[in-house]
Amino acid sequence: MATKFVVNVDLVDIWQEKDRKKLIRTLAWGDEISVVKQTRDYAEIEAVDFVEQDDGSILPEKTIAYIQPSKTSGLKLADVIIPRRQNKVLKVNFVDVQQGDGSVIESPQGKVMLVDGGDNQLFARYLASRFRGTSLSRPKEIECILVTHGDADHFLGLPEIFKSEENKTPRKRLFMQPKRVYHNGIVKRPEKKGSKNRPEAAMLGPTRKVGKDLFLTGLETNLLKVDDDEMNAPFKTWKNALATYNKRAKVEFRRLAIGDNDAFDFFNEEDIKVEVLGPLTTEVGGKPALKFLGKPPRGPRIGHESLDVDDLKTSGLSASHTINGHSIVFRMTYGRISYLFSGDLNDEAGRYLTREHNGGNINLKAEVFKVPHHGSADFSGAFIQAVAPVVSIISSGDENARKEYIHPRATLVGALGKWSRVPEPLVLVTELVAFFNVEGWSRVTDKTKDKKRGEFFGFSRTAFGMVKTRTDGDRLLVYTDSGNLKMKEAYAYKLDQAGLLQPDEVVRA
Repeated sequence: MATKFVVNVDLVDIWQEKDRKKLIRTLAWGDEISVVKQTRDYAEIEAVDFVEQDDGSILPEKTIAYIQPSKTSGLKLADVIIPRRQNKVLKVNFVDVQQGDGSVIESPQGKVMLVDGGDNQLFARYLASRFRGTSLSRPKEIECILVTHGDADHFLGLPEIFKSEENKTPRKRLFMQPKRVYHNGIVKRPEKKGSKNRPEAAMLGPTRKVGKDLFLTGLETNLLKVDDDEMNAPFKTWKNALATYNKRAKVEFRRLAIGDNDAFDFFNEEDIKVEVLGPLTTEVGGKPALKFLGKPPRGPRIGHESLDVDDLKTSGLSASHTINGHSIVFRMTYGRISYLFSGDLNDEAGRYLTREHNGGNINLKAEVFKVPHHGSADFSGAFIQAVAPVVSIISSGDENARKEYIHPRATLVGALGKWSRVPEPLVLVTELVAFFNVEGWSRVTDKTKDKKRGEFFGFSRTAFGMVKTRTDGDRLLVYTDSGNLKMKEAYAYKLDQAGLLQPDEVVRA
């Protein structure tokens, strides 16, 4: 019978044969393995090999593999793998979902939290591959699904997980059961009400004017209680999936705002602390409300005017900037390493949070920074300066001209480098760390799918642009995959006595 272990070094190669012959792939710190046999020199494990088929597809196949530290590494097998119960590694993966966001947080004890989910099937496919063997009677338990805000590119991929239950291919199915669903309380309305276009100020529900400002007062908590007529199509799709999950086992719905840290008490026993830093609510008529934000100045930005936290001239009302600016922002700290998740936070809201940071009310500083809004130019330089990230991750990807926003913007990437606390910061873009293989000239054979497309030059994506991070609270590993099995882009850091991250050697067995 196999015994559960975890990898205890940064990277470890697994081989088809003993004596380190025929590389299958590389595992990373904190990855779980099933050990069938163990000697002083090697471990025989259950593994999955990805084998190319005759039609060019790559399918997983179960196999037996071997972990055997190289003689030159100076490592013993006991250094490389440890029993699962001794695991202390927090795993955070930023998943390539093209134009959108989707992240997976897994605690050392195996508690899983999803943050957003893109707007296509990519997030669902990744999760089905990672959490294999689920069924209706044995679903994967998800502690929390956190949707930072109600734009489709952040949550419409989550109903794809529900749809995957009926996929004809078993390996593409994921049965999950979320315990909690958190969101910012803003529900988008349909663009039309009857035959008329809905006014911008009415796109996000009831409002109330206070002086010169307009506030959203109809913030929602339980999405299942919102009428379908008050939801746009993506929200209704998400609501239908949630209704089924809720029938199977009661789901806790909660609207989050600054200070709602107790929502993450389920992490307490693992020394994982989550601070909710946004959105910032205002009391209007005795109820929590969110200010309706305006349109920012047109870019591109020249100079550093965005460092002035008080001087931003917006105009009119913008539903899109309002829902983005009131994204859930949270800071997750494990030991002495912090992550900051920022949804699609924009310049106007970023300045509000920076004022709170400068006033000592919140702490924005973090080692790992999920960059807002896919690298948009609508950012606050002062906000980035407050975060002072060592590692910045931008989730973006080209799909088509309709979704082309020129992400990430050069000004944003430059600001991330300038305002980092280290001389050589990491700026990783999910799209740029993907690997595309040249396939050559192709032709659409099914004319019912595309009547116009003739011959075209094709590429396939053989390695998705996922950014993976691992930490035990004192040490940090950041790595990405490559089109070459033998290569990983990997960086390690270790905190010194002053609490500053210093580069460390990447250990590979």
